Amino acid sequence: MRREFEIALRARATWLVASVGALLVGHGFMLALDLYSASSRSALSSVLQMEQMDPLAGIVRPTLGGVSLALSVLGPVIAARGLAIEKERKTYGALCLAVGSSARVVAQKAMASTAACALLLVPPVLLFGALRVCGGHVAAVETAVALGGEVLHLGLVVALATAAAACTRTFAQAVTLGILASLTSWAIDAAEGFAALAWLGGASSWSIEQRLLPFQHGVLSLSSVLWLLGASAVALAVAAIAGSFAPASRKIAGALAIIGTGVLALVSIGTDGRALDLSEQRRASLPPDIVAGLRRLAGPISIDIFLDRDDSRRRQLELDVLAKLRLARPDVPIRMPLDAIVEVAEGQHGGDEAEYGRIIVQAGPTARETRSSSAREIVALIFEAAAQQMPPWAPLPYAGFPIVSAGARRQGLGLLAYIGLPSCLVLIGLALTQGRTTR
Repeated sequence: MRREFEIALRARATWLVASVGALLVGHGFMLALDLYSASSRSALSSVLQMEQMDPLAGIVRPTLGGVSLALSVLGPVIAARGLAIEKERKTYGALCLAVGSSARVVAQKAMASTAACALLLVPPVLLFGALRVCGGHVAAVETAVALGGEVLHLGLVVALATAAAACTRTFAQAVTLGILASLTSWAIDAAEGFAALAWLGGASSWSIEQRLLPFQHGVLSLSSVLWLLGASAVALAVAAIAGSFAPASRKIAGALAIIGTGVLALVSIGTDGRALDLSEQRRASLPPDIVAGLRRLAGPISIDIFLDRDDSRRRQLELDVLAKLRLARPDVPIRMPLDAIVEVAEGQHGGDEAEYGRIIVQAGPTARETRSSSAREIVALIFEAAAQQMPPWAPLPYAGFPIVSAGARRQGLGLLAYIGLPSCLVLIGLALTQGRTTR
């Protein structure tokens, strides 16, 4: 293992990629901080607006978006390198003979690559810590949950890149295949927002970004954790088979069997709504009394929403009341009937079609209808359909945390983001790789 860690951590490519990633993450952090500061200045004079100042949404989430991009685009360069250069230099066979197992070599390479890729997670941790030191509010638990999602993302990127390296012969081929695998989910994500790409909508359950979304809201989703870990395990199993010295036909058959089994397992995980809201003041959930009341309702509950993919109201519903309702009642089926229509539903807006825009809530045999996207209105209809009185709507108080970064504090954070962290990574890399010719 010492040799593997030296190859991964004493390579100039590793530290160069890490410094570029730090610059990318730092730029995203500063953009988010400047926008958040601008909003905070106007919020200081309004109590209502101040309550909407959420550092998790305004600073942490955009910064981690840069981390996710760096992992998807730059991560495979680090993760695939260790195994790929052994195969490219024709030393892989000798290494497997020395270790005694090709699977062990693949596992060791993956562990070393994980340690090297973890360098991409250092900048956001230090930037959030620096913001806290400068007086900004960063809740530890919800930020740790958001970072935990990126840790799982890192594991999946390493697994995919290792599998790519095991299936190819050169470093360039491995990196290309690894990046392609990491970025595939972005095309799937595009289908969620455009009716013209609705033919990709059925693949949304395979989107990595959709699996990471709960973490970004401070929600620990059981299905997302299991799905990401399961996908990583499948990719590593494929890497172990592809890296073996069995005949090509046996390797192909074995890989296909593992992929088929893995697909069935991941499908069975589905989108189970069981999750734990760890956001500050549980603001990712409905009010506590409402949650308790919903869980006491005995009959089945279902919701049908007649909005197409292009409608902004649907996106608002999915991010607000539907996400919160899933936390309270994971068993509630939420259906989008218009997704089954081939023609774009936009043509139905405002015409004689009275269906469009309806939200039908059913509790037991009783149904209620609304066109409002208000969370309070939809929840009230659920209790009305169930013939139960809705508990008081009393969410936990969230004061909001405006952050105005200006003057010396802003300059200090900017120097750290744009110069300090990238420079430190470059200097550490130069110190560790001094005298080495490893690329």
